[in-house]
Amino acid sequence: MMSSSNPMESIDTLVTSDNNNNNNNNNNDIPLRNQRRSLSISVASSTESHPNNTHSGDSKKSSGNVNNEPDDDSKGLSKKDTAPNTFLTRHPWLMGWNHEDWWPCWIGLFLFALVAIAVHKGVPMAQFLPWGSNPFDSLKGTGNYGLLVMFPLQGLLVWLALWMIKAKAWEQFYLGFIVVYVISLFSKWLAAQNSIKSASLGDSIWAILFGAILRNVMAGAPLPDGRSKPLPPWLKVAQQTELYIAISLVLLCINFDVLKPLAPRALFVSWLDTPSLFVVVAMIGTSWLKIDLQTSMIMSGATFICGSSAAIALSASLGAGSKADLPIAIISVFTIPSIIALPYIAKAIGISAKVAGAWFGGCVDSTGAVIAAATIYGDPGNVAVQTSAVVKMVQNVLIGPISVGVAVVWTQREERRRRAVISTLEDENLRSKSDFKPVPYTTLLWSRFPKFVLGFIVTAILFNTVVPSEDRENVNNFAFMVGEWFSTMSFVSIGLGLQFHELRREARLLLKLTTLYAIAQLVDILSTFALAYVAFELF
Repeated sequence: MMSSSNPMESIDTLVTSDNNNNNNNNNNDIPLRNQRRSLSISVASSTESHPNNTHSGDSKKSSGNVNNEPDDDSKGLSKKDTAPNTFLTRHPWLMGWNHEDWWPCWIGLFLFALVAIAVHKGVPMAQFLPWGSNPFDSLKGTGNYGLLVMFPLQGLLVWLALWMIKAKAWEQFYLGFIVVYVISLFSKWLAAQNSIKSASLGDSIWAILFGAILRNVMAGAPLPDGRSKPLPPWLKVAQQTELYIAISLVLLCINFDVLKPLAPRALFVSWLDTPSLFVVVAMIGTSWLKIDLQTSMIMSGATFICGSSAAIALSASLGAGSKADLPIAIISVFTIPSIIALPYIAKAIGISAKVAGAWFGGCVDSTGAVIAAATIYGDPGNVAVQTSAVVKMVQNVLIGPISVGVAVVWTQREERRRRAVISTLEDENLRSKSDFKPVPYTTLLWSRFPKFVLGFIVTAILFNTVVPSEDRENVNNFAFMVGEWFSTMSFVSIGLGLQFHELRREARLLLKLTTLYAIAQLVDILSTFALAYVAFELF
């Protein structure tokens, strides 16, 4: 009934139908005659159900008000005139800060300030030490007492964000957060075990696995219609994948002093091929594998840039947050062979430590995985570790411009499709009744722009200007540690969204995405090796 009262909802549905369709990839473009038929039915039903909504003078006369009461429009004006004339009502844009897009910035910048103060005061960083047979050996670090502060602080900040935006079931967030945090804690603890660590089974793998197990145990048997039981509200509200990842990105510090010596060559390795390969592989996924365009772009960007961070940034630019979960899960699992194999291949072919480090930094997905691969390579002086970190750092900067570029292109695409649907209406009367008022382009672009990229930029500026140079390395490590906790919680949230019996139903999509990842990763490995060799061996 709601759709019949608003013809534009049908238009928006038609325009974005292919954006939200994961299962029927062959029907992305609706034939124009079907669009016209749908629009005609929608507008006609709207006109019949609400005859007073027409714009003709006769209709206005026929809907006369026998009680001489003001009509709806005058009532609305009256209410508007009697609204309290406060500063915020005169300047509503000032409340824009209280939006879910902005809260990762506020939380990330606040935590960055606390980290800088903590480092300046000599507060040790919390970390799980490697352990063998006794898991409690991992807790012997003095900084681990900081977990008693981090746990309630992180929960309080996320709760504050959910309370301010009035998220559904925000009152029960603390229950779900305890579960998510405990799983994250156990995942990090397990990943610190010597044998597990040497196998490169990081906390992200365990977080996704334990989250998925909990999700499927709680779901039980499928419902009669084949769907899973939804998560209880107290746990669903703590499943904040995008928020956690975005906060971790804001806490990602970029040290300009470290970048300077290697920046030109690192830029050559990480920026020259990444944008073009991102587009090409996304097109391969859409045209050859028949994956919907949004999911294909997220999968491609996550592979070529920096894993889960890029996936979340691109999904925000595309307005497709839920489509990032499967690509992130696939990358988290299948990046392990690269971590293990590439260092041994580099040793076998006899390339230098700088070339090897640049190679790892350019083609291994996440920052943690890059460092792990370079550590396995194990050259004297840790040249590979330093080079790989710089190359990955430069590549991480691509998150900003590529996210903005995708937001621009996608916004233009949607605007063109809306106009095309309106222009195909054969009946001029229907076209006028559709009352199409295009949203300003800048408004659409700003709504799609991932705001946490601005937080990422502000953090980089503050890190390189306000933080004393002698503290920067420790601040970088400390902030990275805090960000990794949020990142691990995001992996738990991804696991909570994976339902095994539904994955079986989506086995075809899963196979296609895995194939696309394999293609993208192979291309990335070969192209990055060539660029790394040219940049660090020939020049």
